[in-house]
Amino acid sequence: MRHFTNRMLTIGSLLLLAAIVKADDPSFLSTLHHAITLSSTVPANGDVNPYGVAVVPVTTGGLVANGVLVSNFNNSTNLQGTGSTIVQISPGGVLSLFAQIDAKSLSGSCRAVLG
Repeated sequence: MRHFTNRMLTIGSLLLLAAIVKADDPSFLSTLHHAITLSSTVPANGDVNPYGVAVVPVTTGGLVANGVLVSNFNNSTNLQGTGSTIVQISPGGVLSLFAQIDAKSLSGSCRAVLG
């Protein structure tokens, strides 16, 4: 009986929450009106299509705490999966090259899926 009661409480809570959020309420994104560009993610070699993003938790080596690492998936001609760079954007918005992989230095199938 206790297990059944817990399920009923959970279902009741969800129904109450659903009643509070109306379908015609504005979405979160619609409340954002001022987009500010802090930095580009395009490095000097022109790689584009930022795909992977990670926030750096602590400063160590070349990594800066609260910086953002961005993997560029495409090369400068936008050829999918051929990007070779990971850039770091500092908390202040400064772009720097964190890593660049030379496809010629890779062997086998790795060369085909560098991005």
